[in-house]
Amino acid sequence: MGCTVHDFLYVGALNVYIDQELLKVLEAWRCRACGAVLAGERPMGPISSTEGLKGVTTGEEERWLAVARKGAGSLPPDVLLVRARKGQEFSVEAIDEEDSRLLVRDDWSVVRASDGSPPKTVVVYDLLSQLKGYIDLSTWPPKAFTLQRRSAVEGDLKPL
Repeated sequence: MGCTVHDFLYVGALNVYIDQELLKVLEAWRCRACGAVLAGERPMGPISSTEGLKGVTTGEEERWLAVARKGAGSLPPDVLLVRARKGQEFSVEAIDEEDSRLLVRDDWSVVRASDGSPPKTVVVYDLLSQLKGYIDLSTWPPKAFTLQRRSAVEGDLKPL
């Protein structure tokens, strides 16, 4: 069921830290009528109400993924918001990865596109399952916690 005009309700935020420094906030809204999800990546500092919004995913064939990457040298650790579909390839600049292309499998897990092995310096989370929580990039793998009704996540991608 689709909408001509969405009526979004705020779902929650995922705070991204390095130690105690807040880097950014990933947010999500869900349409009350059709269930579509609007996601945003908000930097710290003054911003407009629409700055950082990435778009709307509709249906079960698309999801928003929070992709944490390890940093080193001139490449800082970060969490990127990626709109993904099953079977889709996307690229993430990461250290120690021969190939920056990642593939979303049918079970929503993510592997390197070149050889099907798990990435070494990238950890992927389902955004909606991590909301009302935080990711701390000061250690690797990152510490990821949520206040939703389940235990702490150790980087595994949980279906909705």
